[in-house]
Amino acid sequence: MVAKFLTVLLIIFSASQAFAIKPISGSYQKHYASAKKEDHWLILGAIERIKGEVKPEAQERVSGKVQSWLWQIPSGHSSEEAFAQVKSQVDEVSATLFECQGRSCGLSNDYANQVFQHSILYGRDSNQHYWLGLDQVKKDTLWLIYSIQRSNKRVYVYVEKIVLAKQESGVFDSYLESEGNKSLFEDRYVVLSILQGDALLSEEDVSKVKKLLHENPTQKFALVVHRYADMESQSLLDQTQQEAQGLVNQLANQDAFIKNLYAHGAGSMMPRGDLADRIELVVLAK
Repeated sequence: MVAKFLTVLLIIFSASQAFAIKPISGSYQKHYASAKKEDHWLILGAIERIKGEVKPEAQERVSGKVQSWLWQIPSGHSSEEAFAQVKSQVDEVSATLFECQGRSCGLSNDYANQVFQHSILYGRDSNQHYWLGLDQVKKDTLWLIYSIQRSNKRVYVYVEKIVLAKQESGVFDSYLESEGNKSLFEDRYVVLSILQGDALLSEEDVSKVKKLLHENPTQKFALVVHRYADMESQSLLDQTQQEAQGLVNQLANQDAFIKNLYAHGAGSMMPRGDLADRIELVVLAK
């Protein structure tokens, strides 16, 4: 009986450790759970209180397997540090669905007691951080991270990994599009695709750019083609200019609003990091 009990404990402990994320060294794990849920509540916008009820600006309820962890962080570390330590391990492979910090998130009390149901996460509204991201490749796994500093200075980090049920496919597409547009206007450009051959927009990119042009009829954009072939600079500029114009024509043939869409061949100019041949959508100054 004792051996069986110890085996169960070992399985639970192994499951709680069987993932890549690690909190700040020296953290104490206070909670781990794993369960299939049919109505899991996810916050995708700031929480407000309306007539005493919790009303997020955006929310979804999903089905899937939910794993959750809660750590107490060692003294001397801030809520922001603890949050960044965990988030840095998953954000490169995830697309942000919603992120907030401080009072812009809403009341910490609501996250602690209404959303996560861990009262220990109730702390200072100004010292909370929240992030929800979706795996960019399979789009079937969500990561949720929440950190808080309590009035006694103790810092806690709560993490959820949600593997979505098959019927949830596509439920976050609109959030991805909204967050993608936000990043586009903040960074002033986005890479649409890495080129392996001819410069063509995928059906998904055609649909995305068409919608963007329709929703922003006075904003000027450019489709820019970059190539780094071993050939004379002017020839490369001429080639990429023709390819960029071909992309604009591709959109025009799909009835896109192209009045304020321009074609630009960059050749091997304006490299960004280690990116290779690519198509970019650039936001131009008005």
